[in-house]
Amino acid sequence: MEEKEKQLDDILSSFRCITHNFQQLLWKYAEELNITSTQLMVLRKLAMHPDVGITELADLLHLGNSAASGVVDRMVKAGLITRERSQSDRRSFKLAMTEKGKEIRELSRQSFRRHVQPLAELPAEDAQELLRLHGEIIRILEQGRDNKKL
Repeated sequence: MEEKEKQLDDILSSFRCITHNFQQLLWKYAEELNITSTQLMVLRKLAMHPDVGITELADLLHLGNSAASGVVDRMVKAGLITRERSQSDRRSFKLAMTEKGKEIRELSRQSFRRHVQPLAELPAEDAQELLRLHGEIIRILEQGRDNKKL
């Protein structure tokens, strides 16, 4: 059983290290652009998912709706994004980047890409296997969370 315990500890430590290094990169680029790392992630998500609503954005960022709403409020005030009522559902809002938000997104993208580009050099089979394993780990962790086993 000791070997399995060590394997589990190694897996968890590996994820912690990856998360820590990723967050450090985000904080560095965000600070250079005078925004927070969460605001930087909002801009990244809006670039990939234009006209998304707050609930969808919260899901993409793995945040609660109230936390996402607070970030959106601050970004609207800072002139980075807009929030407009949906034409199809007047109860919901759609988010979009302003020109200022797009400029910051592009600057961050260029810098960030230089540091993470080597990940794109992984063989396709390795990347697919990594993503498959990550999906399985996420499923296990979510199942444990939902069952309150963790």
